[in-house]
Amino acid sequence: MQDYSRSASSAVAMGGQAPQPNSIGMFLSALRELNGVPHLAVSAKETVEVLREILSESEPRSVVVAGLPTPAKMLVESALKGVNHRFVEDLKPSEAVGIISKADVGITWAQYGAAGQGCIVEVAYDDAIKLASSLPRVHVAMLSSKDLLADLPTALARVGELQRDDSRGKRKPVISIISGPSKTADIELTIVYGVHGPHAFHVVLLDWL
Repeated sequence: MQDYSRSASSAVAMGGQAPQPNSIGMFLSALRELNGVPHLAVSAKETVEVLREILSESEPRSVVVAGLPTPAKMLVESALKGVNHRFVEDLKPSEAVGIISKADVGITWAQYGAAGQGCIVEVAYDDAIKLASSLPRVHVAMLSSKDLLADLPTALARVGELQRDDSRGKRKPVISIISGPSKTADIELTIVYGVHGPHAFHVVLLDWL
């Protein structure tokens, strides 16, 4: 599996193991090994503090936010006070790509996390939401610990259920498996980060939501 891989094809449902008690520690450790930056927030207040720390380090000129559930969106709004930002859902289709491509930080929501592999699964029903995680130089993914699964096969089984669900009345979702910042070793097998996507990948794991 390539780091920060993107796939628009349908996922195949696969069996997997049940989550283990130490899944949070396993996930944070695996993510760190993939050159991702893990953060654990155990309260709403701590979530805002973590986001502000990431923004302070990134020094963004602009930020785009996409696909967040209401509780997380309210916290992000609080963390972004004084920072130029736009919510992708509020953008007109004609302006979305231009604004997202100029943003330094993209904040999105992860549907699932795979503890064993240290990756997240992003589910997007709108192309603009997907761009918020792939165009800015820094990607911040927020994930509820309730959606942290034991491994990738278990996560893909859940994704398969989403793909087969026609009750939402929407287009089929675009599924992305993200396992670190963009990197390539095409030239002389030397790893270079940030060539085809974000230079930095942060995951804020919410152990309270």
